[in-house]
Amino acid sequence: MVKFTTDQLKNEARTIKDIEKRFVSILSKSIEDTDSINRAMRELDPLIFSQDHSWRQIISALNAGDEELNPFRRLALVKYMQYLSSRQEIIKYLYSEKKKLMQEPNESISTLAEFKDTIILDNTLVENADDGEEHGVERMPKGEVVTVTLKPDEEIEILLSKHVCKLAYKDKFEFTDQTGRTYKLHKGRNVVGRDSASNIIMEPKLRDISRLHLVIEYHGDNTVQLTDLSSHGTYIPSRYIELHSG
Repeated sequence: MVKFTTDQLKNEARTIKDIEKRFVSILSKSIEDTDSINRAMRELDPLIFSQDHSWRQIISALNAGDEELNPFRRLALVKYMQYLSSRQEIIKYLYSEKKKLMQEPNESISTLAEFKDTIILDNTLVENADDGEEHGVERMPKGEVVTVTLKPDEEIEILLSKHVCKLAYKDKFEFTDQTGRTYKLHKGRNVVGRDSASNIIMEPKLRDISRLHLVIEYHGDNTVQLTDLSSHGTYIPSRYIELHSG
């Protein structure tokens, strides 16, 4: 990608985002219906997977198996989404560096016109979300399930991108959005995002929050399972990430 033009980088970023949307939908449905991932992955064109790291062969091998491979299908999809996120980070860096070069003195009018055209993807390609250090939180690994257990009346901060929300356990779990509005979680899957079908609908103007940003699975006790499906990340207290990694 080093030799890509800014237009090629834009196209690559758009392609990755389109693929990510499909994968997020598959992963979200698989949380509620574990067997759905087998059907969904078989319907995907294998050519959308990169040949890097033998991804295409891995997916083809999994699709040749039966239902018993569903946990591995989910794991492969999660890891591939993380691979795509890493690829997006490389695109962000290259895009940013090429923009700097295009802003050098004595640049041509045609170069300026091309640079102006790239501005439309600034929010997608070069916007950095809050890194969470100020709040003592860490970014969740995308697509992986992280377990959070709270004591009665305990509350933690959760950042959806850079927007501070809260998760609390009282008689039941509650989620408070960035405006202070509180939602009681129901048993099962609770989706947080900008999509109108979400259980907790975030403000449409918050473009750095994904349509399907976070899934909270609640089973009626003092424990929930969180799955980040977003582009700009979900940040939770570091201790939960450490427990997950350990």
